[in-house]
Amino acid sequence: MANKVYPLSYDDVLDKDIKDWLESLPRNRKAEMVRTAIRQYMHTSGSIIISPMKEEKVEPKKVERKRPKLGRGGNFEKE
Repeated sequence: MANKVYPLSYDDVLDKDIKDWLESLPRNRKAEMVRTAIRQYMHTSGSIIISPMKEEKVEPKKVERKRPKLGRGGNFEKE
């Protein structure tokens, strides 16, 4: 029997539920649990409906910046 490694990429934001689940598993059981999950999905003929997670866009707050007034002598004055 040959052991093979299959790297699996995921997005740590969109797939946060998967990331959290994988991190909760003991290291020596992760591969076994992933194989079990894939086999379960295959057994149900892929008929499981998985609702995608909504990606929330967070826009940075706009900071209003004012230029300091320049005095006649060239020095900045406080308002």
